[in-house]
Amino acid sequence: MSEAITNSGGKVAICSTPQPNALDATGFSNLSYVDIGKVGQLGERGANTNILTYDTWDTNVALKGKGITNAGDPVLECAYDPADPGQAALRAAAADKSGNYAFKVTRQDGSVQYLRGLVTGPVEPGGRNEDFVIHNFTIALNQLPIEVQAGS
Repeated sequence: MSEAITNSGGKVAICSTPQPNALDATGFSNLSYVDIGKVGQLGERGANTNILTYDTWDTNVALKGKGITNAGDPVLECAYDPADPGQAALRAAAADKSGNYAFKVTRQDGSVQYLRGLVTGPVEPGGRNEDFVIHNFTIALNQLPIEVQAGS
């Protein structure tokens, strides 16, 4: 039985140059990235396809089909660090009203997930007196994530 892959030891990085067109794995891997420090979590991403239904008079079971797929809008949570170059790149990407930015998620096993989308934020959720100051950025993905297994 193989070990479970966790997020511990992983990294999230951003390319500070907007990417206006969809990329394949080679296009993503040829970009330069800046590591984002103090990442706490990265939300759901991947294919979420609408299910279409239509009821007809001649059946008791609805017709179903697949509609448009949404790649996700994951929230990237960071413990705020104004000196971190990756967080600075995130803030700059969020200030850009139309640019799509590439992200590289590296896992502990060496596998990589590539993402591309608009960046919004930061949103600061607040907290209690001993909580870290958190900044949340939403990545509105405009293409499905690309997975590259370790050693590929």
